[in-house]
Amino acid sequence: MALKTLLFDLDGTLMDSIPLITITFRRVFDYYGIPWEKGEVLSTIGLPLREVAERYLPGRAGEFMEKYTLFQKEKQMDYIKLFPGALEALETVKASGYSTGVVTSKRRMPALTGLEATGLNKYMDVVVTVDDVSKPKPNPEPVLRALELLNKKPENAVYVGDSWYDIKAGKGAGVITMGVTWGMASRERLMGEGPEYIVDSFVELMNTLKDIDYKRS
Repeated sequence: MALKTLLFDLDGTLMDSIPLITITFRRVFDYYGIPWEKGEVLSTIGLPLREVAERYLPGRAGEFMEKYTLFQKEKQMDYIKLFPGALEALETVKASGYSTGVVTSKRRMPALTGLEATGLNKYMDVVVTVDDVSKPKPNPEPVLRALELLNKKPENAVYVGDSWYDIKAGKGAGVITMGVTWGMASRERLMGEGPEYIVDSFVELMNTLKDIDYKRS
């Protein structure tokens, strides 16, 4: 049976927001005097911000999040951009009849702001954020929630992401998983989670979708 649904992570997959996240974390760490430690906090991209905040400023996660939000808003519009080929791929996907969605550990308002600023919102049927679930990635609940909203089956869906959190969540949900190498994780790190596919560009992503559909026909 042909694929019906294509779900995407947001940061590091569709949106090149890693520089914005990096500068925001650095400002928060400087503000609170938290050692930067070669930026190892960046390995947490993909986890809910509250979880990260509690790890680095125990008992004061709310303060950490308030500063993070404030600092990020100041620079957000200067840094938000899409990875090359993202919009073109989504135009093709929608024209081909796919149901689409974003499944992210980002909070809802920043996610919607980014989607609107980049034009991605026009191509998404659903958006599932950390605010919409009780168990965020790497738990499969966010992916399953998106499928529920779309009324689609896991076996006919693909989840695309740039981190091991995405791959683990997708595999737990029973969807086809596809790792991308232009985000936070290396090819080797992605391979360690056993995704069905790993791609290096949106062109390769689209060709892979065609191959999957061809094999199913």
